[in-house]
Amino acid sequence: MTLLSRRSVACTPKQAVLTTLLLLAVLSWASFWVYTQLVMNTTKEAVEGQFQERAIYRFDTTLQQIDAQAERLERQLGALEQSVPVSMTPEEWARYADRLVDRLQVPGLVRAGFVDWTAANTPFQSPDPNLEAARTRPEMPEWWQALPETFLQQDGQAPGWWSPLYEEEQSEDTLVSLVWRIRQPNGELRGLLSLDLRLNDWLSQVARTAEAAPDMTLWLTDRQRRHVVLTQAQVGADPLQPLLDQAESLIPMSIFLTGFEHLKMTDNAMGTDLYYAPTRTGLRLTAALPEMARAAQTQAFKAENRGYLYGLGLVILLLTLAGLAYIVPALRNLRAFYLDKLTGLPNRPRLMQDLERDSSVTLVLLNLDRFREVNSLFGDGCGDLILKEVALRLESFMSSEDYAAGRLYRVGGDEFAILLPRCRPELIEQQLVALLAAVRSNPVQWQHHEIAVSATIGAAVPWFDTPREHSLYIHAREAFREARDKGLHYRVYDGSEPLEQTFEHNQRWAGKLRDALDEEGLVAWFQPILNNTTGRVDKYECLVRMLDNNGEVVSPGNFLEVAGKLRLEGHITRVMVETCFARFADSHMQFSINLSYTDLQQEELTDFIIERLDATGVGTRVIFELLESANIENYAQVHDFVNAVKARGCRIAIDDFGTGYSNFEHLLQLKVDFIKIDGSLIRNLDKDPNARRVARGIVGLARSMKIETVAEYVHSSAIQMEVLRLGISFSQGELIGMPAPELLTQVPRELTQMSYSGRSRVRRSGTLVGNEY
Repeated sequence: MTLLSRRSVACTPKQAVLTTLLLLAVLSWASFWVYTQLVMNTTKEAVEGQFQERAIYRFDTTLQQIDAQAERLERQLGALEQSVPVSMTPEEWARYADRLVDRLQVPGLVRAGFVDWTAANTPFQSPDPNLEAARTRPEMPEWWQALPETFLQQDGQAPGWWSPLYEEEQSEDTLVSLVWRIRQPNGELRGLLSLDLRLNDWLSQVARTAEAAPDMTLWLTDRQRRHVVLTQAQVGADPLQPLLDQAESLIPMSIFLTGFEHLKMTDNAMGTDLYYAPTRTGLRLTAALPEMARAAQTQAFKAENRGYLYGLGLVILLLTLAGLAYIVPALRNLRAFYLDKLTGLPNRPRLMQDLERDSSVTLVLLNLDRFREVNSLFGDGCGDLILKEVALRLESFMSSEDYAAGRLYRVGGDEFAILLPRCRPELIEQQLVALLAAVRSNPVQWQHHEIAVSATIGAAVPWFDTPREHSLYIHAREAFREARDKGLHYRVYDGSEPLEQTFEHNQRWAGKLRDALDEEGLVAWFQPILNNTTGRVDKYECLVRMLDNNGEVVSPGNFLEVAGKLRLEGHITRVMVETCFARFADSHMQFSINLSYTDLQQEELTDFIIERLDATGVGTRVIFELLESANIENYAQVHDFVNAVKARGCRIAIDDFGTGYSNFEHLLQLKVDFIKIDGSLIRNLDKDPNARRVARGIVGLARSMKIETVAEYVHSSAIQMEVLRLGISFSQGELIGMPAPELLTQVPRELTQMSYSGRSRVRRSGTLVGNEY
């Protein structure tokens, strides 16, 4: 017996390890369970808080709409009082009241009436009328029974009075009346103008808005505690009549209400939150929000996480320490830190997480137009309201069967994202049109201001290849930027354009360009320009080149476009001005430097150029080539620069003339000295008669304006002969010499002989050969 007891107490090492692992697994599972409960409770509080904020927002929206309609009707009656002569007879007043129904066009307006205060058949001719006796008169309107005596007093401030609710005997509809005092010029009471409104019809728009909140019961109550129900909750609501009775027993009378108040009903089985506030009409608006409706927001989340908890706990028990490596990510996935606090929507981290799981979807990015301007104009409160309203509209749009599989996110600022099932680009365009219509459906009301809402959309559709999650987001962003830049409502990227290669190319060359600017890696090369009259090179065009880390020369076509996007053209121009002015300081040669309109817009750069002209004294040999452009908007700015450099001896050339817009206004406005005819016309002069006609027209125009011409892209002797036949002053191109780091020291003899003076000498010597000129 003793031996058996000892054996039962003793444990093998294996049993100890298993027991330790089992205890560790149970402890891990218990810790995980506690942590999950804390996360779920935190999430529940956050979701319920957002649900309550949304309910208050809907209540405030309904209250504002009721007050706005009442105020609008009061303003109409006030305007009518000013425009109608009070001297009309009782019969005229009666006819006028009958016409008001058609004139006002107010929904639910049943009739208009007028009680004449000065008629002989009324008991109100004395300064102190017997109002109590008049209340029993059968011909008086229904609202007359509740009319306060203070309203008839001469010193009464409010010109209008809203009656309590009452039922029309024939139709049993609930009515409310707006009674308006009509006074004579001497201030005495002339009569009472009344508008009888069928409440349900008058507040039909408000009722439709209230129906958008299926979890809330809304009703109106008058001073006698009669009520009209606008909408009844569909989820977790108490029976209607007991709810109204209990709520009315708890809510204080209307005369004690000063603003919005909140009350919690704990006596009923469901538990209900009450929100109430007085309206402009004297009625009280009340909303009842069942506790079950709020709890329903978190039930699905709790049930899902509870099942996941038990399953994961089982995995931990079976795998012990190995399972611990999977618990931490699972805990992180359960945290409710993926919600946007303002709208309650999933945020950008959640979007990226979902794209990691499945990138074969359509990504839509929706950005609100002019949101920053509206936010700065009306404040953050208005901006938050717009974002909430847009979120509600998008949620309503996504609730339809066609988009039920989609997911909605707020990724930050004024931008929302939607994930939709993968489809063809032409189909997604139809969906984007419907989405824009939903966003723009109605203006947002903010403190009696109507703010129109519009948006721009960029979408990425992985139709050809399924991209990585980040590239899908980048493609959608690029599509949005293109839509915004081109003024489009939307743009869809379908995977057919190599955007990633473009991004990589831009990033690579942007880095090289910045390194070149920092390390003096930009150099000037010079292309000779032949004077067709003398047969000599007396001008050079200065062209920028880049030296890479290996000392290799890089063509400007690889980095100039990137420089333009990074706004670095001015830095390159500054380097070229400094380098070329120094190179030609001791030379008699003329040289040209290219300037764009963007360069001329930079006052700091133009001041630098003028300062260097004054310091070096090379102005008489400098030619500034302005790139042919149609977007010169500020001619005064360009004029100032042209006049300043011409005063220092510089000359002006228009580069690439004959392409693009060929704006002849530049020739008149900029005092041009040279026209450089674009190579697209020159390269085919020997074969294309149309090119010759255009070039001949440009040369004729230049001669008439005493402007010299330069032919670009002269690459063969045949082209040079055509250039000479047209009478072009200068030639530039491969035949003359390609850009080089050093100046051309000697012109080939055949080029000299082909010039105007060279051919004259050849003729005189009688040795002309080749094509006749």
